[in-house]
Amino acid sequence: MTEAELRALIGREPENGFRALFSCYKGYVYAIVWEHLRAVGTKEDAEECVSDVFTEVFLHFPEIREGALQGYIGTAAKRQAIDFFRRLTAKRRAGTLSETAALSVPSPEDVEAEQSRNETAAALLESIRSLGEPDATIVMQRYYYDRSAGEIAETVGMQPTAVRVRLSRALKRLKQHLNDAGITL
Repeated sequence: MTEAELRALIGREPENGFRALFSCYKGYVYAIVWEHLRAVGTKEDAEECVSDVFTEVFLHFPEIREGALQGYIGTAAKRQAIDFFRRLTAKRRAGTLSETAALSVPSPEDVEAEQSRNETAAALLESIRSLGEPDATIVMQRYYYDRSAGEIAETVGMQPTAVRVRLSRALKRLKQHLNDAGITL
């Protein structure tokens, strides 16, 4: 359906017109959104972001110049995805900071052991980060967020088998890195 046909339908029957607009552009919007969110979000996050994009398009439809609909939708999708990405990563950072802060509060019972655990946790996190992408993401999602290989595969754009192989190799490298640093778990 062309933009002119969509505009005519929306003018006659707004509800059916917006349904048609959604049907025509949902794949386009989802592809843009998923490209930005796949490293940090889930399919549900992407679907929520797609809904936000179409809400913006529907609210501002009268303001969109003729001939500029696809460009407007693409720009709206990219901007919404970037904003959503920032919100997701900010939540994770906030969670990581609060976890780190919680680890740094020593127990009055055994301050020395608590400090040792904090140092080990910090070294482990740094070692995971040193694995590089996508291995660090795979390890973090598997062991920090308890996601399955299938869920991780969707996030990083790989097959579940490839995720399991990369996870196995990353764990071997991580173990070697920790052994070299003199850390035993």
